[in-house]
Amino acid sequence: MSIAAVGLGFFAVLVGLGLLADCRTGVSPRVVASAQLVSLLGWALVPAVWLACLGSALGSWLGGLRAAGGNCLLGLDHAQWQLLGYAPGALVVGLLVFHGVRHAAVARRSEMRGVALSRSVRRPASVGDVWVVPSAHPAAFASGLWRCRAVVTSGLLASLEPGERQAVCEHEAAHVRLGHPRLLVLCGAIAAAYGSFPPVCRAWDVLRRALEAAADDEAARVAGTESLMSALVHVAALVENKVHAVAPAFSGAEHLRWRIARLENSREPTPWPTALVGIATIATGVAMALVGCTLVGAPVSIVGVIACLGAVASIGLRPTWAWGRHRT
Repeated sequence: MSIAAVGLGFFAVLVGLGLLADCRTGVSPRVVASAQLVSLLGWALVPAVWLACLGSALGSWLGGLRAAGGNCLLGLDHAQWQLLGYAPGALVVGLLVFHGVRHAAVARRSEMRGVALSRSVRRPASVGDVWVVPSAHPAAFASGLWRCRAVVTSGLLASLEPGERQAVCEHEAAHVRLGHPRLLVLCGAIAAAYGSFPPVCRAWDVLRRALEAAADDEAARVAGTESLMSALVHVAALVENKVHAVAPAFSGAEHLRWRIARLENSREPTPWPTALVGIATIATGVAMALVGCTLVGAPVSIVGVIACLGAVASIGLRPTWAWGRHRT
């Protein structure tokens, strides 16, 4: 099978996985997030390797090696023409690295430390802690890179009832518990690198909705659905009155109304659709490991596939498990 056929076939698999996983199909938000994350990882890694393989094969053919469409070995012992063929893949990797560094730097700057941390008050949640920052500006978010923290301002808490305060704090603590801040840094870099490419844009949008839905479910489980809905209504009113609140970049009134409507019609995830998306996610991860190992010239052995699959699974399945235990 040619390199072009393998690449195009896997691109089709990524598009199919993104379309299959959607928050409106009764699938668990955690599984939806994992599916979209695996899809984004595929869009980040496979095109770069695929372009390098195609360029290498074309360079071999131009250099008289007559190896067009053959194996793609990304080593440094090939002819000059073949090495030049790696340039398209290198450009994609460079773009991903650039945006990754930029997003990581922003996340690092958002970490609370020094004077800001010393002036804040630690408020316990069911899992983890929430840091209350003294500020009249209403805001709530979870961010960071090395030390992720859930943050709310005293101005936001002062405008809410006790049950609503608990719901907001539990929501932000859930983001940290489920590993969302780091995942958003990684996936945000992928989305920025691919600009307005429709499959990536869709996966990025659905992923963010799924992460919010997963945090909402955790908060509703502890504080109650009514308290969380009431808090969201108050926050939506602040946003509509042009009082900038909550998290940056994905907290518009339309998104908040979507979250409220979802909670109003909330029901337990349907087992079969959730299982279907979960199986498709795992299968795509396995295919990504096989394709990745094959294209870079690694031996397709059990050890090699397990190593490649472990790298994909350690990130792609992160939204499905929570770090820490609920406090009693």
